[in-house]
Amino acid sequence: MPIDERSRRRANLAAMASPLITFISDFGLDDWFVGVVHGVLLERCPEARIVDLTHAIPPGDIVRAAFVLEAAAPDFPPGAVHLAVVDPGVGTDRRALAVHARGQWFVGPDNGVLEWALSDAAAEARELTETRNFRLPVSRTFHGRDVFAPVAAALASGARGDSLGPRISDPVRLAGPRARLAAAGARASARLEGIIAYIDRFGNALTNLDERAISAAFPGARERDLEVHAGGRVIAGLARSYGDAPVGTVVAVIGSSGRLEVAQVGGAADVRLGLGAGDEVFIVRRV
Repeated sequence: MPIDERSRRRANLAAMASPLITFISDFGLDDWFVGVVHGVLLERCPEARIVDLTHAIPPGDIVRAAFVLEAAAPDFPPGAVHLAVVDPGVGTDRRALAVHARGQWFVGPDNGVLEWALSDAAAEARELTETRNFRLPVSRTFHGRDVFAPVAAALASGARGDSLGPRISDPVRLAGPRARLAAAGARASARLEGIIAYIDRFGNALTNLDERAISAAFPGARERDLEVHAGGRVIAGLARSYGDAPVGTVVAVIGSSGRLEVAQVGGAADVRLGLGAGDEVFIVRRV
């Protein structure tokens, strides 16, 4: 094998073994904050690969950040470290956490942003108290740089959970609405109720109703037998894709995150139907 080919393969193998850190925040990209956090991550773990999930979370929007983390984390391999910094309580007595769940680590403030990790029955939550892991002195207003980033880098470098601080059993949890199955009435056998959880940049309205909940509520039902109600609109059946209807049609589809979405072919469903986060949506099976 030529030397250059051997070198290329070794480099590829090394890259595959490099630790992976994702980063989500409400910092935006107009200031230096994201870049500085990258600098600390790379100072502490030079071999890390950093994936910016988004920095466009509205300031302090913990619920939106938690949803993005939940939607994105399952697409990363075991061993990935997820850094989530949406921290309106920075500098207060709120705790800093690292949570091991589903084979991955999650680092962020104890304010509910790590809800998906904490929802794992086997989750291990630790309060970050070991200052030897921090960047000192710790700023009162930038724990993303001085606490969370160095801890995420330490975990990516192989640090053990017990080196971070004590285990806790009372992390802050998000108390958002869950899917609910109710009796529907004469035209339908059951009604699966949920909410619009997220509007993406295309105007698609993602719900908190996932494939598992839908299948459990309507066992054996064909997708064309389901009826989605959202924004005063009744949508007959589930489409196979966003383009599975003429332009302008409002459709319901199971999106890439595994959740039910309401979309408009070639347009923005949120504008068309006046949908926003928290609005009611429900599914029935027509009889």
